[in-house]
Amino acid sequence: MHGEYRRSLGPKLANSALHAGALLVAAWLLFGNGLEELGRWTGGTYPAGDPARAALVFACAVVYFARLCFTGFHLLRRAFGWGEAIGVGLFIAFLQIFYAFLGGKNPRPLGFAAFAGAALYLWGSYLNTESEYQRHRWKQKPENRGRLYTEGLFRYAMHINYFGDTLLFTGYALVTGSRWALVIPALMAAGFVFVHIPLLDAYLEKKYGAAFEAYAGSTKRYVPYIY
Repeated sequence: MHGEYRRSLGPKLANSALHAGALLVAAWLLFGNGLEELGRWTGGTYPAGDPARAALVFACAVVYFARLCFTGFHLLRRAFGWGEAIGVGLFIAFLQIFYAFLGGKNPRPLGFAAFAGAALYLWGSYLNTESEYQRHRWKQKPENRGRLYTEGLFRYAMHINYFGDTLLFTGYALVTGSRWALVIPALMAAGFVFVHIPLLDAYLEKKYGAAFEAYAGSTKRYVPYIY
């Protein structure tokens, strides 16, 4: 709903409720008897894994939930409809639960890959949230209304926030210690490159015209210095 602006409080609350529910399920899988119960329901066996890894996976889940609430209620000014709220909410809920399941049953102790993943997670979270916050503060100034934002972290890539999302979910996957988790950031990157970015670029070109063309001609689209 680019170009429409309203508070959308109801959809934002519903979206946050879905995320909160996923966080509770993740805690049940990581620290409760969720894996045991899941084994009963499916006929499988899922013994609890390394507790330090479970704690790190849950820390990632909590940070992500906090960031989403901050972005949704403070930074997001465009219209956020019910379809998007429920769709995005269910998708993120699935990711949180899926990562909790994979990380919660992993018996391997934390090693270099997990700590590197945690660092990547924090770096991606910073790129995503800080870039959005910088743009939000700039847009709040009356003299900048109706102008294209090309400053801050967006100097390095037109969609640096999407790149941050990709990095953080790659790091999140490494924290779980499961190769299956890496499917998520791979699909996410493909979605950004082939769907979300082209659609958003078309909207921005229509809205800002020559200003956007100049920006697109001098700035990488997604990965700083590369693409």
